[in-house]
Amino acid sequence: GDQGPPNYNGNLNGVSINSDGTCGGGWVCEHRWRQVKNMVKFRNVVTGEGVSNWWDNGNNQIAFSRGSKGFIAINNDDWNMDEWLQTGMPAGDYCDIISGDKVNGGCTGSTITVHGDGKAHIGL
Repeated sequence: GDQGPPNYNGNLNGVSINSDGTCGGGWVCEHRWRQVKNMVKFRNVVTGEGVSNWWDNGNNQIAFSRGSKGFIAINNDDWNMDEWLQTGMPAGDYCDIISGDKVNGGCTGSTITVHGDGKAHIGL
């Protein structure tokens, strides 16, 4: 059966927030994880944009853009993804918001460079 929320003798534990932003008291708080928070931000940015520039390897690697506002690549294969893909994005350097955060105009994780033809090298 389901474990249920963190409790002590049936009384729910309070949610405490640790100094690193994670939850204490037995709570996990997945919504606070950087990757999850940033994917919600991504969704908010690309809302209303259609799916385009679809690519897949016929197995478990996919990539697509949401108009010219966002691009995502996902690799669920047991081997690396190493492709030059059309992103639909304007030329420039973009922060990979899964591997890091965008902070003060920089990126704490990987940066992806989109060239003038809209293509970028995607390695996952």
